[in-house]
Order: sequence, then C-alpha cells, then structure tokens
Amino acid sequence: MLKGADDSVMEQEDSASRHGEMMSWDINDIKLPQHVSQTDWFQEWPDSYVKHIYSSEDKNAQRHHSSWAMRNTNNHNSRILKKSCLGVVVCGNDCSTLDGRKIYLRPAICDKARQKQQRKCCPNCNGPLRLLSCRGHGGYPVTNFWRHEGQFIFFQSKGAHDHPRPETKLEAEARRSIQKAKTAFSPSALRLKRVQEIE
Repeated sequence: MLKGADDSVMEQEDSASRHGEMMSWDINDIKLPQHVSQTDWFQEWPDSYVKHIYSSEDKNAQRHHSSWAMRNTNNHNSRILKKSCLGVVVCGNDCSTLDGRKIYLRPAICDKARQKQQRKCCPNCNGPLRLLSCRGHGGYPVTNFWRHEGQFIFFQSKGAHDHPRPETKLEAEARRSIQKAKTAFSPSALRLKRVQEIE
C-alpha cells in the first residue's frame, strides 16, 4: 500500500516538473520540450507575454496565422520565424459607422503600400487616415516568434498590443470587394463605360 502512495507522489512530482518544463521554455532555447501531453488550441489574437505549443498538424499554426497585422522581421536565427506588429490604421476624424463601430483598418504589409494607404480617405467619412503604430514591447512593436520542432510548433509573443484590433484579413477583403463594386456602378464609371462602348 505504501508503495502505491510513493508511486502516486512520484507521478505528481513528475507531472509538476513536466508542467514547469512546458512553461519555462524560451523560443531561443537550444532544446525545447518534446514530452508534450496536450497541445494548445490555436489563438487567433495572441496578446501579452504568452507561449503556446501547437500541434504541427494545426493548419493555422503551419501558416503562422495571426489576426493582428504582422510582417516578417529580419532574424539572425534561421530556425525561428520572427514577426512584428504593424499596428492599426484609424480615421483621423475618429468617426463611427452608423452602427457605432470605429474604423480600424488593417495596415498594408509593405512600407510603400502603407504610406500610400495613409494618403487615402476614410471609407466611412472621407477624412484622413493615420497609422497607430504598435509600441507594446518597451516602445517597440509586439513581436511573435514561431519555431517548428518535430511534431510541435512553438509560439511565443513578447509585448502587449497598445492599440485596437484591426479588421481581419477576411473583413479587409470583403470591404475592398464592396468598394470595388460601388466604384464600378458609380454614375461616372457607367458614363465612362458607355463612352468606351460607343468608341
């Protein structure tokens, strides 16, 4: 009977040390935990200083998906993918839509496209757009790190986003499609089409 109690205590201690190992790793460690009994559910909006261990079968983790606007950043370690947050594009007039929502657009990934984006008008009120940069990691952008090791994908976020969430990629694509459709059927576009047909 005593032996069973000792085994139980040893199992609990072993489980506690494995749990400690699961939480104490850093993305830059030479060896990462490989005795992972349960992987995490994928997090679309990781925020703050968090760590997750995903299954290498998880499609979102394979794509290094995040609904925050992130871009690849130069990294000296080829085994670790580093991504930095670009922030959010907001209306300079701080307008709201008819249903009370604020304008939080997804910043373009490319520097040139992002500068061009800020010269455009707010899709709601035609006011100026401006970029709210992410400064949630000691004055620098929040950084996400991804590392594939065996049957796991390790994720670590450093910093807490200090700005609102931007629209998701799907929301941005839907908004652009609606804008294109409106432009295509505007009176000036229809007149131009008629002129081109006549010529």
